[in-house]
Amino acid sequence: MDDQLVIDLDSALAVNPTLVLREESDDCALLFDPDNGRVHLLNPCAVAVWKRLDGRLKLREIVAALSAEFDGMGPEAEAQVLALARSLAALGAVGSLQAKS
Repeated sequence: MDDQLVIDLDSALAVNPTLVLREESDDCALLFDPDNGRVHLLNPCAVAVWKRLDGRLKLREIVAALSAEFDGMGPEAEAQVLALARSLAALGAVGSLQAKS
């Protein structure tokens, strides 16, 4: 979606609407990209992040919401959400709704 997207805790990302999320069980979900036929596995926490990537919520707000939803989220949660967001961006699965300058 964005070639040079900088992702930090103040980023508000949106999912690529062409991708399909299919929740298989409580333990995993499949993220399917019909453009290239690739499938990516997401764990429950990654699914919870994915469902909140609406282009309005900042990643720091998503981390706060996850802390209320999942037990045992520690100080590494911010780094893990950032790593997930950056991985999804590299796949073209998320981007920014803001216009490029």
